[in-house]
Amino acid sequence: MKQLQQAESLVEKLFSAVMAVFLALMGIFIFGNVFLRYFFNSGITWAEEMSRFLFVWIVFMGAIGALKDNNHLGFTSLVQKLPPLPKKICFIISNLLVLSCLGIFLEGSIMMTSMTTDTLSPATGLPLAFMYGIGIISSIGMGIVVCYNLYKAIFVKGAIDKLVILKESEDEVAMEQQAKEEVKA
Repeated sequence: MKQLQQAESLVEKLFSAVMAVFLALMGIFIFGNVFLRYFFNSGITWAEEMSRFLFVWIVFMGAIGALKDNNHLGFTSLVQKLPPLPKKICFIISNLLVLSCLGIFLEGSIMMTSMTTDTLSPATGLPLAFMYGIGIISSIGMGIVVCYNLYKAIFVKGAIDKLVILKESEDEVAMEQQAKEEVKA
């Protein structure tokens, strides 16, 4: 179990580092392009397109991390009130539905990636498969997270209560805190 946690931590750090590098590159490309256009009336033709590619990759990689951290939107307020067995059944059914959607997403991403290997993007000249390839990585990564959560829900005693949690938005927490401070005053 410790090795699994170490591997999970390593993969998470790797994804975070890649996303940070991509975000930095996006900033450099966009700022450099604005600077060149403003001061030298020229620009880097491929900078916008490359920034768009990097943005798509950041979004999809972030979606994997959000799913791992259970930060995706969900309707859990009803499920949380259920007894453990029905809660587990609802969780398993919903995650099986998610897995089937990820399967469809994976199939479509594979088809789009293979169809666009010879189609080059206009400014960078990169195959458009680079744009669609993240769908493959994303669907596989999310599938691994969902399968791991299903494993925990089925085989780890008491894990269902940790898997089915309601996270409040930052605005709700701030409003509750402000209301408490007003009551004190």
